[in-house]
Amino acid sequence: MKYCHNCKLDYPDTSTFCKSCGRGLVTEPWAGNHRQSCPSCGASVQAEWAFCKQCAFALKPIGAVVSSQAPAPVSSRAATAGAGQTDYPVSTAPLPRTRTTVSAPVSEQSQCPTCGHRNPGDAQLCEACGAPVGSFARKLKKKKIATAASVVLGVVLFATGAAAAGWYALGVKVTIQTDPGDSKIVIDGQEVGRTNSYGSVTISRIRAGDHSLAVMRDGYDEWKQSFNIAFTDFGKSLNVKLNPTKYKLTIVSSPGGSEVLVDNNSMGSTNDPDGNLQTAPLAPGEHTVIVRHDGYRDWKQTVSLKGDIKLDATLSSAPVYDPSSSSADSEIRNTLDGWAQSTGNRDIDSHMRYYADTLDYYYARTLVPSSKVREDRSKAFAKFTYLSVQLNNMNVQLDSTGQRATIVFDKVFDFRGDNNAFYNGSVQEQLTLTKLGGAWLITGEKELKVYYVNK
Repeated sequence: MKYCHNCKLDYPDTSTFCKSCGRGLVTEPWAGNHRQSCPSCGASVQAEWAFCKQCAFALKPIGAVVSSQAPAPVSSRAATAGAGQTDYPVSTAPLPRTRTTVSAPVSEQSQCPTCGHRNPGDAQLCEACGAPVGSFARKLKKKKIATAASVVLGVVLFATGAAAAGWYALGVKVTIQTDPGDSKIVIDGQEVGRTNSYGSVTISRIRAGDHSLAVMRDGYDEWKQSFNIAFTDFGKSLNVKLNPTKYKLTIVSSPGGSEVLVDNNSMGSTNDPDGNLQTAPLAPGEHTVIVRHDGYRDWKQTVSLKGDIKLDATLSSAPVYDPSSSSADSEIRNTLDGWAQSTGNRDIDSHMRYYADTLDYYYARTLVPSSKVREDRSKAFAKFTYLSVQLNNMNVQLDSTGQRATIVFDKVFDFRGDNNAFYNGSVQEQLTLTKLGGAWLITGEKELKVYYVNK
């Protein structure tokens, strides 16, 4: 313990100055009975103290405290004697002392969380170590928490602002998927790359806001669109399907007024004064053009469209056909008999001599190469060992040129193979034959009606 000579107060060993007078504290042996102990809590007390500062125990009787502060009372007998009355002897022996214990109200105390010292309830700092105590300590704690929360909130706001600024400055990734692939990508007027063979490309650092997109590829129409990247977007995906570029085909025929067919579809006639016809836009690629006119041979050409094309079609005059002549009809019937016989013989080479290189129609398809017909017939000839084809009710119709004929007939067929395989039936069929190189060749084949079929 340390002691203040001026204030007669004790302090813990950790204290250096007196909190009342500010003088330095000393450590020395106690003199006389200066140091006593509280009968209630055992804390160190001084002789002149009326109460224990630790537990508020009354160290002196209330009367003793009062007498030490007020003048001693005058005996009534002494006062009477002084007034001329008889003086009685007054005993000067001390009255028997009765120890009366009066409990003073105990003030609220707070224990220092740092050193454990108990301090008065209204103390703000610990008497021993100077640490905040009581309500003052709680206020400081709340203030520290509020300060820390403000700092954290400020850091979060700053980090959010910095992230937002960085996000805006760096931009986001934009993924573009095109069909077809290998397409050029232009954003805001600047070429930024091409999609790969799978049609995908990712462009980074596209800032928030409105942008324009253009996609280009040879053979396809240019694609243009606008897109927006919001401030909250983490990425953007765009899908683009390009439309094939279509081209115009112009036909100039001689004579005028000729019918024009493209891929076996009529496009109209060259009826303007110059004998011109401009077709509807056509997709790029190969197309077969046929120009027809009564009294003239068909004009036929295959073109590859990679842009707008102009064709000059000069038709040759066809010999005048005499309907009373039976030579063309006989030639056509003989041709069809040979065609049916080659099927029964399973002779693929002989069978294919009856076909032109390209058929205008082959069942549901148009402009079919003869190689497709050969493939189908070869499968049938290999699967069946017996094939029989009979043609009945044949009707031959020649056009005005006598160079093209349409034949409708009933076909009865019976195909048989190993392992009891069979295929037979009866159908109504249509063939178109064209006089090419002095021979009638099949340029169209399809079924009109199925009577019955067994498999």
